Amino acid sequence: MAPGGSPDPRIEKGLEDVVENVDEYIDPQDGSRHQIDSTTKLDPHGFPLSPQPSDFKDDPLNWSPRLKLSVLLQVSIMALLGPFNAAEPNPSLNLLSAAFHTPVEIVTYSTTTSIITGGLSPFILIPLSHVYGRRPVVLFCQLLVIFTHIGTAYTKTLGALIAVRAINGLGFGGMMAVGTPILNDMYFMHERGEKTGVYTIFVTNGAHVAVLTGGWIGQAAGWQWDFYYPALVTTVSFLVALFFLPETMFSRGPRFLEEKRGERTWKQLLWDFKGNMIPQRKLRPMDFMTSLIMLKYPSVSIPFFFYTWSWTFINILPAVSMAKIYASVYGFKSGTIGLCTGIPLIIGCLVGELTGGRLSDYILLRRARGRGGIFKPEDRLYLTFLSAIAGPVGVGVYGLQVTSTCLYAYLSDCYRPQTPESAVLMNLSRGISFVVGFFWPTMVANIGYAWTWGSLAIVLLLCWTPVGALMIWGEKWRLRLGPPTFHQYN
Repeated sequence: MAPGGSPDPRIEKGLEDVVENVDEYIDPQDGSRHQIDSTTKLDPHGFPLSPQPSDFKDDPLNWSPRLKLSVLLQVSIMALLGPFNAAEPNPSLNLLSAAFHTPVEIVTYSTTTSIITGGLSPFILIPLSHVYGRRPVVLFCQLLVIFTHIGTAYTKTLGALIAVRAINGLGFGGMMAVGTPILNDMYFMHERGEKTGVYTIFVTNGAHVAVLTGGWIGQAAGWQWDFYYPALVTTVSFLVALFFLPETMFSRGPRFLEEKRGERTWKQLLWDFKGNMIPQRKLRPMDFMTSLIMLKYPSVSIPFFFYTWSWTFINILPAVSMAKIYASVYGFKSGTIGLCTGIPLIIGCLVGELTGGRLSDYILLRRARGRGGIFKPEDRLYLTFLSAIAGPVGVGVYGLQVTSTCLYAYLSDCYRPQTPESAVLMNLSRGISFVVGFFWPTMVANIGYAWTWGSLAIVLLLCWTPVGALMIWGEKWRLRLGPPTFHQYN
C-alpha cells in the first residue's frame, strides 16, 4: 500500500487509466513540472505525493497513521480550547454584570478583549515556532492560559477582569494558531481536506461546548468557576501534551536534508528542544511581518476576508448576544441559555463537516482525474457557496463549518511552506470578529432583532462574491505572482 492512507473506493475506480499516462506532475504552488521516476512516491490513487516525503523516519510525513491521529486529536482539542476559554463565561454574563455592578453590554468587553489579543498573539508566537519549534510554544501557551484563568477568578474590579483576560487571550491564540502548521507538517495534499475538517470542527465548536457547561457551572457554583473549570481542562491538555506531543517541525530544504545526520528518537522528539531546532533558521525582525506580506496574494486575502465575516456573523454574534436575548425576551437562566445556544450550533457543525472534509478531497481528486492528474487548489472552493447561502436561510453554522474546512485546506494547498503565516491570518480573522460586540446592540435598538440578523445575513452573501472570482481566476493570479520567497521549505 502506498503511503498516505487507504484508497477511497468512490474515487479509486477509474483512475488507473489516468495514472498510466502520467509521466510528470505539476506543483500546484508554483506551476513547476517534475518528472515521475522510480524514486517518486505515490499516493493510494497513483498520483505523486505532495509534498514528497524524505527518507528519514522522523519526518512527520512518514509517521504511522496512529501517531498522526494522536497528534491531530491533541492539537484539535487545543484549538477547541481557544474559543472554549474565551466563551465559557458568556452564559453567565448576567452574573458578572451583577458582581461588578456593570451593564451586560460593558461586561462583554472582557470577552471581546480576549478575542482581540488571541488574534494578535500569533504574529509573535508563529515566528518563534518556526525557529524554536512547535512544541515549546504550545506548552508555554497552555501554561499561560492556566495561570491567567486562575488569576481571573480572583479579580475584584472590571478593569482587572479585562486586563487578565487580555493576557489569557495571548495564550489561547497561540494554542489555536500552532495547530494548523502541525497538521501541515504531517499530512499530504490529498489528505488535508478530511484532516483539516477534523481540526476545524473542534475550532468551530469550542464556543458552542463552552456555553453548554458555562451556564450551569456559573449558576451552581458562581461565576468564578467559569474560569476555574477551563483552567482545569487546559491543565489536562497540558499534561497530555507534555508526555505525548512530539515536535513536528521538519525542513525539506536540500541543505537541511544533506546535512542531517541520523534520526531523532521518541525521547528526543519530546525533550531535545535544542536538537529539534533547524540550524539554518535564525529569527529576524522581518519574520514578524511575513503574515501581513501574505495578504498581497489574492489566494490568501480573499479567504481571509470571507472567513472574517463568516466567523463574525455566524459564531461570535450568537456568543455575545444570546445571553441577553434569552434572558430579556424569555427570562431564561444561565444553564438554559447555554443549552439553547450550544446544542443547535454543535449539531450544525457536525452536519456541516459531513459535507466538508471528505467531499472536498473527493472533488479535488475527481477534477484532477479529468485533467490527467493535475491538481488545482481552487477546486476546494466550490463548497464554500454552501456557506454563502446557509447564512441567509438560517443554518449559518452548517455553512461556517464547510467554509472553515475548505478555506484552511485551500490555503495549505496553495502555499504549503507558508501555512503557518496563513494560520496567523485566519486566527486574526477570529480576532477581528470582536467588532460585532460593539455595533449589534445599537442595530437591535434601532431596527430590531429580525432586521439586524437579516441584514447581516445579506452582507455575508455579498462577501462570498470575491471567492467566486477566485474560483475562476485564482490559478492565473497565483502563477502570475509566483510563490513567496520566504520559508520556501517548511
